Amino acid sequence: MAKNLLQNRRLRDFDFLIVLALLGISIMCTITVYATTINRNNLADLYKTEIIWQCLSYVALIGFTILDYRTLKRQVAWIGYGFTLLLLLVVFVFPARNGAHSWIILPGFQFQPSEFAKIFIILTIADFMEKAKEKEETFGFKHLAVIGAIVCVPFALILAQPALGQALVLIGIVGAMMILFLEKKQLTVFIIGIAVLFVGIFTVKAFLPDQSIKAIDSLPMMEHQKQRIITFIDPEADPKGTGYQVTQANIAVGAGRLTGEGILKGTQTAGAWVPEQWTDFIFSALAEEMGFVGASILLFLFFFILYRMILVASDTSDFFASSLIAGVVGMFAFQIVENVGMNLSIMPVAGITLPFVSYGGSSLLTNFSLVGIVLSVAVRRKKLTF
Repeated sequence: MAKNLLQNRRLRDFDFLIVLALLGISIMCTITVYATTINRNNLADLYKTEIIWQCLSYVALIGFTILDYRTLKRQVAWIGYGFTLLLLLVVFVFPARNGAHSWIILPGFQFQPSEFAKIFIILTIADFMEKAKEKEETFGFKHLAVIGAIVCVPFALILAQPALGQALVLIGIVGAMMILFLEKKQLTVFIIGIAVLFVGIFTVKAFLPDQSIKAIDSLPMMEHQKQRIITFIDPEADPKGTGYQVTQANIAVGAGRLTGEGILKGTQTAGAWVPEQWTDFIFSALAEEMGFVGASILLFLFFFILYRMILVASDTSDFFASSLIAGVVGMFAFQIVENVGMNLSIMPVAGITLPFVSYGGSSLLTNFSLVGIVLSVAVRRKKLTF
């Protein structure tokens, strides 16, 4: 009887709305991956692989929901963190793909360690923050140094691949998690600093593009990194070269108008005008074929999921759970804003995928696993009473 009561209580606390929203996104994802690959050489069957990865990802979600999230802290978090650092070193043994050593390639299987690293970075920081909270410590330089060390090592390894976008996601994770740890005055300074940074960037973009491009040219950076920043400041600076992808994506988004050109009817998408459109620039295909309405539905589903996650975090007294959910929300929010922004040329192109939508098995498994951990918190956030 007690076992049945336990199961019923867990079922009642399971957040079905998050899963329903994910199912909606998965449908839009599969349709868009199909539309972006069906007319491209050697990619016509890619949507079938995407469906397989979707199914495996839902299995991972269910598995992590059943698993008690509390078993993932302490030794598990730190051992997993160490193992992912090892994998981030191993990637350099394998040949580069598209100029980056981001993949471990095995017979019939390949995966991207930088994706899985996000899970253990979140768990490790959450574990450290909980220990500090238990000691009633006020956030200070020591905590900043430890969190910085946790993040800087994988950040440097990922940046060396080079995979700037994946590295930047770690900043989004840490920024969101720090919000829970900071005192009110520290939080105010943090928020003002972020606001000033964004205002400064967009002021430069709007009013000082020529001067900024000259300054960037003189910086000691890799040429492709310079070109990405220049394209962000002025996509028309090289519309047939480094700005080509962004320019074509903008045309695709604009062509969708209100209701879209229809599935498989988008000129830019069907004509393969946007390079690698099934990955980083998949939003432009969805906006072209489903229009403003379809894009708005997708964004609503994204932020509905984030809203439900925040509700779960606010309804638990477990600081470890709140911290890890903050990291998950920060990761997804950063990726959504950056990816959609670069498709609209209001954010720099940084090689960041759109969560749950862009093609890629490693990212899907990582994202669904993290949602499963959040759902594990949801079904265990309240103590069972008999």
